Amino acid sequence: MDDNGQLTFSDDPLLRESAEVYQYISEGNFREAVKIADQLMNINPDYPGLVEAYRTSKFWSNREKEIYTIGEGKRCADFLMKEWKVFEDYASDKDMQSSSAYKSAMRYIFFKASEQYKIAFKHNEETDNNFELLINLGECFLRLKEYKYAIETLEFAMSSYKSDAKLLFILGESYYHIDDIPKCLLYMREAFQVDPSQIDITIIEAKPILEIIEAVNNSGRDIKDIREWIPVFGYLTDVFYVRRNLSKHQIESLQREVFNLEKSLSILSIDDIDATNIIPRLLNKYIWLLDYYQHQNVNAENSGEIKNRLLSLDKDLFDEFFKKTSSHRK
Repeated sequence: MDDNGQLTFSDDPLLRESAEVYQYISEGNFREAVKIADQLMNINPDYPGLVEAYRTSKFWSNREKEIYTIGEGKRCADFLMKEWKVFEDYASDKDMQSSSAYKSAMRYIFFKASEQYKIAFKHNEETDNNFELLINLGECFLRLKEYKYAIETLEFAMSSYKSDAKLLFILGESYYHIDDIPKCLLYMREAFQVDPSQIDITIIEAKPILEIIEAVNNSGRDIKDIREWIPVFGYLTDVFYVRRNLSKHQIESLQREVFNLEKSLSILSIDDIDATNIIPRLLNKYIWLLDYYQHQNVNAENSGEIKNRLLSLDKDLFDEFFKKTSSHRK
């Protein structure tokens, strides 16, 4: 112990060696990390963080050879991302996601993956999939907390190619971390409108979205996929208050989606309906149309028809809500 009361290496003989394990993991030298962690466990198997460090380094050491022999570029990056998903499940099962070893591995895997995606993009690998490369690179930057790089990458992807739910979601999450809340909410709202099933809610840290998730969880409903209900509750809680004007093409697309969903709904049994996400999807599309006719192209008749349909689809959710919003306008 030094004069300031801090623990020193002499007080804790395993501190230096355990720090080396984390260093080796963050450098991708997993075999050496396994070797040292194994030695330390023979000395003190209960040392804080040691089990997690051993499991983490062992998991990745089993894949280390392939990481270095698969070659540079997209194949290597895709392999890392795929195996990270496997590791996430493993880490969750072992309750390791808050451990230093997990965080050290994450820094290495996503840094290496981002480097490999940049190599792939630079060399024009699989040109048709450059959009996917950019999205995956953006996710790597998000995981590395390089939010400005994530935004720069994905804004470029939007301007050069197209947008999709995953891209919009990562942009929204990234904007939250640089304190641009309006853009965060705008992109998040659009992401959940496009396709909630493409969104990985386990990486959400944006507080407004977490508040919506809490509202869904507290609704007392039997929710099969919380992602499908986030845009609905985002509207009901007025968290998704930021919007942009819709084009004629976007409105026509929404109307077609509503028509197709209504057609599918009409031929489904009650059990089939309960087994699908058709109701929250339909509610979400109607909400966007209602928003359009209330704020952009004001049309009381269309708004009234949409409100009635929302009430017929889910009176418990919308009856009290419409009464409150109506009384506020008075």
